[in-house]
Amino acid sequence: MSIDEFLEIIGGDKKSNYNNNNNNNNNNNNNNNNNNNTGTPEEIHIKIDREDILRNKFIDIMEEGIQIKDEMISYDYFIQNLHRVGGKIINKKTKDVILLRVCEIGNDNFQEFWVHPMYLSLQSFQFFKLFDEGNYNNENGIIEIEVPSLETFPLILYWLYTGNQDKVLEIGKLDETLCNGIMDNILYLDINIPTF
Repeated sequence: MSIDEFLEIIGGDKKSNYNNNNNNNNNNNNNNNNNNNTGTPEEIHIKIDREDILRNKFIDIMEEGIQIKDEMISYDYFIQNLHRVGGKIINKKTKDVILLRVCEIGNDNFQEFWVHPMYLSLQSFQFFKLFDEGNYNNENGIIEIEVPSLETFPLILYWLYTGNQDKVLEIGKLDETLCNGIMDNILYLDINIPTF
């Protein structure tokens, strides 16, 4: 794959930045070659950050939609349809489910949940990244993630499956600690919240 093909995949703006930087470096190299008789060319290093590539992919899904077979379906429409059935399958061992072990940051407490990667990865960048990497803990196929608040994670899971943010907000209003835990999890998991 050429650098131009790669930059085209990750976004046009980066390609134009690369071309501008490359032209500037070529001009600098020409000047350096004229001033330096050693003729050693400078190397251009492009740092490819996997997280940036995944974030661009995640954003593209939200902006362009989800391709199912030969049809593009809008992101919002697809998520609404997931939410319609989410309440019926949340934390149930159904088809395409995996075991997710959720650990609280800073201690040994954890809970396990049966989750559908599609529900989580389409609404949270951290889950998108986690499931893309296939971070399986062991031969049992358990995936682990750490969160700031284990106590409020079931509420976050409920929200991602049902889209019912009102219930999450109601519970958050009852107790400041719960509210802080909910917000900490939302921020940490980088959840797409268009109207929360």
